[in-house]
Amino acid sequence: MPRTKIRLLALLTVLLIVLFSLLRLAFLLRFGAFASAWHALYIGLKFDARLAAILILPAMFLLRRGTPGRPARTLLGALTLVAALALYVVLILVAMVDNEAAKPWLLAFLAACGLSSALCGGYGVASHRSARRIWAAFALGSLTTVLLAYVLDFGAYGYIHTRLNGTLLMFTENAGTSLGMVWQSYPVLRIALALGALLALAGWGLVKLSGAWTELPGRTWPRLGRNALATLALLGLMWGRWSAYPLRWAEAFVLPGTFQAHLALNPVLFFLETRRDMDGGYDLAKVRELAPVMADYFGIKPALDAEGLPTLLRTGTPRPLIPAGGPRPNVVFIQLESFAGFKTGVLGNPLDPTPYFDGLCREGLFFDRFYVAMENTSRSMFATLFGVPDVSAVENATRNPMLVEQGTALSCLDSYEKTFFLGGSANWAQIRGVLKKNFPNLAIHEEGSFHSPVVDVWGICDADLLLEANAFLRTRPGPFWSYVQTSGNHPPFTIPRHLKDFRTTRLDPATLAAGGFTGNEEFNAVRLMDYSLQAFFEAAKKEPYFRNTIFLMWGDHGLPRGTEDPRFDDAFRNNVDKRFDDLKLAIHNVPFLIYAPGLLKPRRVHTVAAQMDILPTLASLMGQPWHTATLGKDLLDPAFAEKSAAFAFTTFRRPPRIGLLQGDYYLTVDPGGRSQLFRTDTPDPGDLAAQDPQRVQRMRTLAEGFHQWSKFLLSHNHPAGNKNP
Repeated sequence: MPRTKIRLLALLTVLLIVLFSLLRLAFLLRFGAFASAWHALYIGLKFDARLAAILILPAMFLLRRGTPGRPARTLLGALTLVAALALYVVLILVAMVDNEAAKPWLLAFLAACGLSSALCGGYGVASHRSARRIWAAFALGSLTTVLLAYVLDFGAYGYIHTRLNGTLLMFTENAGTSLGMVWQSYPVLRIALALGALLALAGWGLVKLSGAWTELPGRTWPRLGRNALATLALLGLMWGRWSAYPLRWAEAFVLPGTFQAHLALNPVLFFLETRRDMDGGYDLAKVRELAPVMADYFGIKPALDAEGLPTLLRTGTPRPLIPAGGPRPNVVFIQLESFAGFKTGVLGNPLDPTPYFDGLCREGLFFDRFYVAMENTSRSMFATLFGVPDVSAVENATRNPMLVEQGTALSCLDSYEKTFFLGGSANWAQIRGVLKKNFPNLAIHEEGSFHSPVVDVWGICDADLLLEANAFLRTRPGPFWSYVQTSGNHPPFTIPRHLKDFRTTRLDPATLAAGGFTGNEEFNAVRLMDYSLQAFFEAAKKEPYFRNTIFLMWGDHGLPRGTEDPRFDDAFRNNVDKRFDDLKLAIHNVPFLIYAPGLLKPRRVHTVAAQMDILPTLASLMGQPWHTATLGKDLLDPAFAEKSAAFAFTTFRRPPRIGLLQGDYYLTVDPGGRSQLFRTDTPDPGDLAAQDPQRVQRMRTLAEGFHQWSKFLLSHNHPAGNKNP
C-alpha cells in the first residue's frame, strides 16, 4: 500500500501523541502516583491530541510534492510557503487568547495557502531543495520549542509546584538572575545533551518517514474529499470533545485535587492560553458595592474621596508598648526568604532546624497565626510595604511603571535615615524603582558594595549580608530604619565554604520527609538561615544601637515543597497540613516576630494576622499616629481580636482561587464560584460549607471585598497629597 500524505501525517500525529503521553507519564512518575490519576490522564490525552493536531495541520494545507506540469516559481514558492507558515504561527498564538482577534489571521493564512497552490503548484519537497529545507526548519523548530517547554515545565513544577503558564513570564523580567539560578540549580548541560540527542533522533526519523511518500493518481475531487476528511479529523482533535463547546483547560480544574488538575494539563497549551492578564483590572461597581463591607471591617464609616471614589482612608490610634520619654527607637526589618512556618521548630517542626530563631520568639512578640497573601517574593514585599496584596496577573506590580507610586504607613517614619540591604542586585523585579520612588532618601546597599564574596546567583550569603548590615548600622547615630532582604533559602541552596563554623547535617530521606524537607540541601539551607540570624544578633548585641532597636522578622512566603513526598510511601509521610490544594497553609503561614528585648515584653499572640498588618502594628506600638487607605490593621487593636482576617490567593493560577482565614476557619473560593469551609484547628478534611451557610456567606463577602479592593488599590493607593491620575 503506497504511503500517501494523509497516511504520513496520520502516523506523525500518532507519534506526537505517544511522545506527549510518555512525557505526561514521566511527570506522573516524578511528582505523583497512579492512584486516582486515570481520569486526569484521559483528559490529558485529549489535550495532547490537540497539540499534535495543531502541529500537523499546516502540513495538511501546505505540504506537497509538487504537481508536474504546473508552474513552480521557485522563489515565489519559497516566499509564499514561509509566509503561510509564519501566518499560521501567529494565528495559533493569537487564537489561544482571543478568538475574535484571530479571525483576520485565519483569513490571511487561508489566502496565503490559496496563493501558494494557485501560483506555485509545481513547487514542492520532491523537486525543490529549498522546500525540503523550509519544512525541516519548521518541523525541528516546532519540536524544539515544544520539548524545551516541557523541560521548563518540569523545572517549574519541581520548583513552585505549578505547570508552565503565563504568570511565569515574570521571571523573564530578570532573565540574568533567573538563568543564573537555573544554571546553578539544575544539570543544564546534561539536559541540553539529552534534548539534542532526542532532536537528532527526531530529525532522523522525519527523514526516514517522509522520504518516500506519494500522491495517489486519479481525479481531483476524490483527492480533495480525502484531504477534507483528514482536515476535519485534525480539527476534531483540536476541538477535543463531542459537544458544542471545545475542550477547555477549566475541565482539568474540576478534577479532585490540585495534582490531578495539573496532571491533566498540557504545559504548551496552558502556557499559550494564560499569557495575557486574565483578571481584567478592577471593577468599580463591585468596589462600590463592597465598600460598606470593608469600611465595617475596619471600623470606619463608608466615605468618598474628592473625586467621588470610595475610600478607606483612616488614621490609626497608637497603642504604645514602647516606654515613653526615651529616644525614638530604630527599626530593622529582616525579610526571611521562603521561611515556611512548618519548617520552623517554634511552629512544630520535629527536626529542630531553627533553634536560635525559636529562642528569639520566646523573647519577643511572636504571632503564631500570621499569613502572607501569596507565594512570590516581590509581590510579598509590595504587600508588606504598601498594604495592598499584589493581585495583578502576569506582570507584578513592582514591574508596572503605572503602579510605582504608592502610599505607605511607613511614612510615619519619614524623618528616619533609611537603608535597604540585598545580597544581589536591586534591579531584581524592578524593586529599585519602587523603593527609590516611595522612599526618596533611601540608601541601597547591594551586590558590588560589599566586602564579602559573591557565592551564587543571589549574591553574597545571608550571614555575610546581615553582618555587613550590622557593620554599617553600628556607625549610624539614629534614628534609622533598615530593610534587610535575605535570599539564601532558595535553590541552589548554596552552603558557603568560607563559613568554617557552620557544619552541615545529613539525615536519611524518611527523616527529612517527616520534617517536610525534600533533601539535605534544603534542610541545611534552613539551618543556615538560623545560623545567619545567630551570627547577626550575637554581633548586634555588642553594639550600642541594639538596645534601642525594634527588629521585625517574617517569611516573605511559605511553599508547598515538602508537604508531599513523590514516593508516596507511608514511611515518607509527614503531619504537615496537605488540605486546600494550591491554597495550602504551608504556602501562606509563616512566622512573624517583633523582637526588642530592651523595649518589649515577650508575648505569644494568637490573633489571625496578615503581612499588610506589619507596618500599622509597628507604628502603633511605637506610639506613632499612622495614616492609610489600604488593607492593613493594627494587631494591637482589641476590636480585631476576634474578627481579624487574612486574605490569600493563588499566585500561579489565573483566574485565581481566593481564601480567607478568620478565627479557626478557612474559606476557599474557586473561580467558578464554589465555596468550601474548613477548620484550621483540626486536621479534618471535611467541607463545612453546607453546615454553616451564614458563616460562608459572611466570609465569602469579606474575601471578595479584599480581592476587589486589592485590584482597585493597586492603582488608587496614592501618597497623601497626591491626586489620582
